[in-house]
Amino acid sequence: MAIPAAYAATRAQRSPPSLPFGWGAVTVLLVGAVFTIIGIVIILYGMMGFFSGTIGNATSGSFSIDSFFSSFFGAILLFVVGGVLAGVGGWLIRLWWIFLLVGVVAGAGGANTARDREAMRTPEVRVRCTNCGRLNPEFVHFCMDCGKPV
Repeated sequence: MAIPAAYAATRAQRSPPSLPFGWGAVTVLLVGAVFTIIGIVIILYGMMGFFSGTIGNATSGSFSIDSFFSSFFGAILLFVVGGVLAGVGGWLIRLWWIFLLVGVVAGAGGANTARDREAMRTPEVRVRCTNCGRLNPEFVHFCMDCGKPV
């Protein structure tokens, strides 16, 4: 039993995935990089504050429990804020790579996505030499092995 032509050619069309908030691909990458860098700087600042404030306060002659816990929890708060920012930035950068792989990111030129590279990969046509049997590219007029006309 043959499938009617009206049913055979129909295929569910999906809309291509889009980037969040209508951002361009470069915007997602740059925002992710900025968040990651700011998060790392805040973490490093918190670490310096932890070493200078907490350890310095604990080893000083005028030890105060209030200033010790103040610098300790301030450093912990900076670690958390910096970690969240670096994490969000890292996920935005990963999101850009995922969208690059599935084909949302449009770039200049031909094959910038995995889908485009796969579409461009066409099988090469080879011609077998009648004299020696070597497979030659389609465009050659003489065999690349024995030199006879193909």
